[in-house]
Amino acid sequence: MAIDYGDVRVGIALTDPLKIIASGYKTLKNDANLSSAIYEICKEKTVTSIVIGLPYDQNSNIGIAAKKVINQAVNLKEYMDKKEYAVTYFEQDERYTTRDAVTSMRDVKTKRNKKKEVVDQIAAANILREFLSSNYKTPFKFPI
Repeated sequence: MAIDYGDVRVGIALTDPLKIIASGYKTLKNDANLSSAIYEICKEKTVTSIVIGLPYDQNSNIGIAAKKVINQAVNLKEYMDKKEYAVTYFEQDERYTTRDAVTSMRDVKTKRNKKKEVVDQIAAANILREFLSSNYKTPFKFPI
């Protein structure tokens, strides 16, 4: 599973059992029920790994946006730990994934009212696709 955190919406993408194809799955509201919703998807789809898109800045540093994502990831891990659901967490640089998703949607002429929902799923799928094709998998470093 890949997660593309946004201030309002969160895109979720999943891969097939052979880890070949990354597909957008769902867009969730970024609200108080987010960790619970992600947990339910993990249970339903038997997720064993979560790839968190980390929006580094142009200089590959952790800026304000990345700090927000790190806080969201910490909340998710705490929730999953309470539920005793074990997954492995990874990070993936997500720079440009949303921009690329918007470009993709223009190419397939997505309906205007679906764009906001679909863009987050496509961005999450792009994160997952990059992760799957990468030779080096970076474990997510949770703050102590």
